Amino acid sequence: MTAAMRDKRADGLHSMQRFWEAAATVWSAGVIGLAVSPLHNVNLLTASLSDKVLHGIAFLLGSIVWAGTLETEAGRSRSVMLSVGICLGLGALIELLQTQTATRTAEAGDFLADAIGAGVGALLWVLFQRKASESASQTVG
Repeated sequence: MTAAMRDKRADGLHSMQRFWEAAATVWSAGVIGLAVSPLHNVNLLTASLSDKVLHGIAFLLGSIVWAGTLETEAGRSRSVMLSVGICLGLGALIELLQTQTATRTAEAGDFLADAIGAGVGALLWVLFQRKASESASQTVG
């Protein structure tokens, strides 16, 4: 691989890393914002889906964007575990914050849906990365 090719690859990886960082920031801010908003505002957005399904989907996406943000060649399992940990910590924080609002209540079922969603997202991330690695090695080899 030439130096120019390495530089181009490094630029692409840097851009992808910035994408994941932005996605994780937007996801985190969005989830916290929705969680502490008055319930009638949230209902306008979520009327057609179950609350628990929405929690699961949101935290599935969260674990993926955080895994992408934290991903390193040497530490895939570490990044996945950290992403789930961040999601679980944020889910617990949200439930705690909701005890301090007049229009929201904390629910153990919400946290359970968060945990399931984060776990499924982490599993999907690992499977996708494994498939991408296999494809890349077949292309090179």
